[in-house]
Amino acid sequence: MPTRRICYDARKVKNVQKSKPYAQLIASGIVSGSLYLLLYLYEREIMAAFTRTDGWYPALPVLAAFVFSFAHGAFTGYFWEVLGIQGRQKE
Repeated sequence: MPTRRICYDARKVKNVQKSKPYAQLIASGIVSGSLYLLLYLYEREIMAAFTRTDGWYPALPVLAAFVFSFAHGAFTGYFWEVLGIQGRQKE
């Protein structure tokens, strides 16, 4: 069974406490929630625009998907960071 060698360099280890991004979490949550609220409130107008087939209207659903994905992804990233859950860092 192969063994792993663990190298420890005390000079590289710092005991630094990062502050949690509560303000960014709240701001991105408000933006994300507002987008979903606007989608719900203006469903008919949005559907009328998104189902048109002339000009650049067929690109609107794709653009909207990117906007929602960006806003929701930002909120989710800050949410997990506030909880203290982070992905593995590559060496």
